[in-house]
Amino acid sequence: PIVLALVSLIFYGLGAFFNKVAATDGVYFPLFLMIVNLVYVVMAVVIHAQERQPLNLTPRMIGTAILVGSFGAVGYACMFYALRNGGEGSVVFPIVGLGILVSVGLSFLVYREPITGPRLLGLAMAAGSIVILSR
Repeated sequence: PIVLALVSLIFYGLGAFFNKVAATDGVYFPLFLMIVNLVYVVMAVVIHAQERQPLNLTPRMIGTAILVGSFGAVGYACMFYALRNGGEGSVVFPIVGLGILVSVGLSFLVYREPITGPRLLGLAMAAGSIVILSR
Protein backbone atom coordinates (compact mmCIF):
# COMPACT_ATOMS: atom_id res chain seq x y z
CA PRO A 1 0.00 0.00 0.00
CA ILE A 2 2.82 2.47 0.76
CA VAL A 3 4.39 2.09 -2.71
CA LEU A 4 1.01 2.62 -4.34
CA ALA A 5 0.42 5.66 -2.13
CA LEU A 6 3.80 7.07 -3.20
CA VAL A 7 3.01 6.49 -6.87
CA SER A 8 -0.33 8.22 -6.28
CA LEU A 9 1.45 11.13 -4.61
CA ILE A 10 3.72 11.57 -7.65
CA PHE A 11 0.91 11.35 -10.18
CA TYR A 12 -1.43 13.63 -8.20
CA GLY A 13 1.43 16.10 -7.95
CA LEU A 14 2.06 15.95 -11.68
CA GLY A 15 -1.66 16.37 -12.34
CA ALA A 16 -1.81 19.40 -10.04
CA PHE A 17 1.19 20.96 -11.77
CA PHE A 18 -0.37 20.50 -15.20
CA ASN A 19 -3.57 22.08 -13.90
CA LYS A 20 -1.42 25.15 -13.26
CA VAL A 21 -0.04 24.87 -16.81
CA ALA A 22 -3.60 24.69 -18.22
CA ALA A 23 -4.81 27.58 -16.05
CA THR A 24 -1.82 29.69 -17.08
CA ASP A 25 -2.52 28.87 -20.73
CA GLY A 26 -6.09 30.17 -20.22
CA VAL A 27 -7.89 26.98 -21.26
CA TYR A 28 -11.67 26.95 -21.20
CA PHE A 29 -12.33 25.13 -17.94
CA PRO A 30 -15.59 23.25 -18.71
CA LEU A 31 -14.11 21.66 -21.84
CA PHE A 32 -10.84 20.94 -20.02
CA LEU A 33 -12.78 19.25 -17.20
CA MET A 34 -14.71 17.13 -19.71
CA ILE A 35 -11.49 15.92 -21.34
CA VAL A 36 -9.90 15.17 -17.95
CA ASN A 37 -12.92 13.13 -16.97
CA LEU A 38 -13.04 11.36 -20.33
CA VAL A 39 -9.55 10.08 -19.52
CA TYR A 40 -10.88 8.84 -16.15
CA VAL A 41 -13.74 7.02 -17.93
CA VAL A 42 -11.37 5.38 -20.44
CA MET A 43 -9.07 4.26 -17.63
CA ALA A 44 -12.02 2.86 -15.68
CA VAL A 45 -13.22 0.91 -18.73
CA VAL A 46 -9.73 -0.52 -19.31
CA ILE A 47 -9.36 -1.55 -15.66
CA HIS A 48 -12.87 -3.02 -15.65
CA ALA A 49 -12.09 -5.06 -18.78
CA GLN A 50 -8.89 -6.41 -17.21
CA GLU A 51 -10.56 -7.34 -13.92
CA ARG A 52 -13.50 -9.10 -15.64
CA GLN A 53 -15.93 -8.27 -12.85
CA PRO A 54 -19.69 -8.02 -13.35
CA LEU A 55 -21.24 -4.56 -13.32
CA ASN A 56 -22.91 -4.55 -9.93
CA LEU A 57 -24.53 -1.16 -9.39
CA THR A 58 -26.12 -0.70 -5.99
CA PRO A 59 -27.99 2.40 -4.83
CA ARG A 60 -25.41 2.96 -2.07
CA MET A 61 -22.48 2.77 -4.51
CA ILE A 62 -24.22 5.10 -6.96
CA GLY A 63 -25.01 7.59 -4.19
CA THR A 64 -21.47 7.51 -2.85
CA ALA A 65 -20.05 7.93 -6.36
CA ILE A 66 -22.31 10.93 -6.96
CA LEU A 67 -21.12 12.51 -3.69
CA VAL A 68 -17.46 11.86 -4.49
CA GLY A 69 -17.90 13.23 -8.01
CA SER A 70 -19.77 16.31 -6.76
CA PHE A 71 -17.26 17.11 -4.02
CA GLY A 72 -14.36 16.48 -6.38
CA ALA A 73 -15.83 18.60 -9.18
CA VAL A 74 -16.49 21.58 -6.91
CA GLY A 75 -13.06 21.30 -5.30
CA TYR A 76 -11.36 20.89 -8.67
CA ALA A 77 -13.21 23.85 -10.18
CA CYS A 78 -12.36 26.10 -7.23
CA MET A 79 -8.70 25.09 -7.38
CA PHE A 80 -8.57 25.66 -11.14
CA TYR A 81 -10.18 29.09 -10.93
CA ALA A 82 -7.90 30.04 -8.03
CA LEU A 83 -4.93 29.23 -10.26
CA ARG A 84 -6.50 30.93 -13.25
CA ASN A 85 -7.18 34.11 -11.27
CA GLY A 86 -3.53 34.58 -10.42
CA GLY A 87 -3.13 32.15 -7.54
CA GLU A 88 0.40 30.87 -7.24
CA GLY A 89 0.75 27.11 -7.33
CA SER A 90 3.09 27.33 -4.36
CA VAL A 91 0.22 28.86 -2.36
CA VAL A 92 -2.89 27.19 -3.82
CA PHE A 93 -1.60 23.59 -3.80
CA PRO A 94 -0.59 23.57 -0.12
CA ILE A 95 -3.94 25.06 0.89
CA VAL A 96 -5.76 22.42 -1.17
CA GLY A 97 -3.49 19.88 0.54
CA LEU A 98 -5.08 20.77 3.85
CA GLY A 99 -8.01 18.66 2.64
CA ILE A 100 -6.16 15.81 4.31
CA LEU A 101 -7.31 17.24 7.65
CA VAL A 102 -10.93 16.81 6.56
CA SER A 103 -10.50 13.22 5.38
CA VAL A 104 -8.39 12.16 8.37
CA GLY A 105 -10.78 13.85 10.80
CA LEU A 106 -13.77 12.13 9.23
CA SER A 107 -11.93 8.79 9.30
CA PHE A 108 -11.39 9.26 13.04
CA LEU A 109 -15.06 10.12 13.59
CA VAL A 110 -16.81 7.71 11.23
CA TYR A 111 -14.52 4.68 11.31
CA ARG A 112 -13.26 5.15 14.86
CA GLU A 113 -9.66 4.93 13.70
CA PRO A 114 -7.35 5.40 16.68
CA ILE A 115 -6.17 8.92 17.44
CA THR A 116 -2.63 8.57 18.69
CA GLY A 117 -0.11 11.15 19.81
CA PRO A 118 2.20 10.51 16.83
CA ARG A 119 -0.72 10.85 14.40
CA LEU A 120 -1.83 14.13 15.96
CA LEU A 121 1.75 15.39 15.91
CA GLY A 122 2.07 14.37 12.26
CA LEU A 123 -1.15 16.18 11.33
CA ALA A 124 -0.06 19.27 13.23
CA MET A 125 3.31 19.24 11.51
CA ALA A 126 1.70 18.69 8.10
CA ALA A 127 -0.74 21.55 8.66
CA GLY A 128 2.05 23.76 9.97
CA SER A 129 4.24 23.05 6.95
CA ILE A 130 1.36 23.82 4.60
CA VAL A 131 0.70 27.12 6.37
CA ILE A 132 4.39 28.00 6.10
CA LEU A 133 4.50 26.97 2.41
CA SER A 134 1.48 29.11 1.55
CA ARG A 135 2.99 32.31 2.90
